[in-house]
Amino acid sequence: MRLTAENGFELRAFVTGAVILAYSYLDAALNEFILRNAIERGSPLSDAEKAIIQAIGSEDLRPRERRHTLQLFNMMLRLLKKPQLVRTEQPYRSANLVRHLRNTLVHPKPGWVVTFSENPKENLSEQQKIVKRLRRDLGLDRDTTFPRDILNSKCTDWAVRSCESFLREFVRRSEVSPGFVTKDVF
Repeated sequence: MRLTAENGFELRAFVTGAVILAYSYLDAALNEFILRNAIERGSPLSDAEKAIIQAIGSEDLRPRERRHTLQLFNMMLRLLKKPQLVRTEQPYRSANLVRHLRNTLVHPKPGWVVTFSENPKENLSEQQKIVKRLRRDLGLDRDTTFPRDILNSKCTDWAVRSCESFLREFVRRSEVSPGFVTKDVF
């Protein structure tokens, strides 16, 4: 939080790490949910539900068209006959944006962007897909470009809150503890 523009590289490194770890938190929660509820004796699930979740935990049985973590959380909700999280609604929408930002940071595609224009009507933020996606959640203006205006403490806070909110809603809907989260939090 104390880093300024003078520490730009450090700040971007910390924000990149926070975004990656926020999404990794969801991966860990899913794995813990599968482990605790498909294998352990104290699982509140029926034997049939345990068998299905254990089978899905195997990489070979994950549907190819639905591989990412958020979709697997919804698969678990379907198996438990609970309402799924809707892709276009919160908290799924923001957690999915964290996933897109994480993918952009981990697998960057270098490119040039214009960071200044004399034309006051030019919308610089339309140049990059990730900026367009994040506009609403981060309250970005028309001169925003990635990574210059995205990787800041506001982004870090948003990414962590988005993933926490997603997991909290999953736990609420599933009515099953993921196992490693303190019950008082939810």
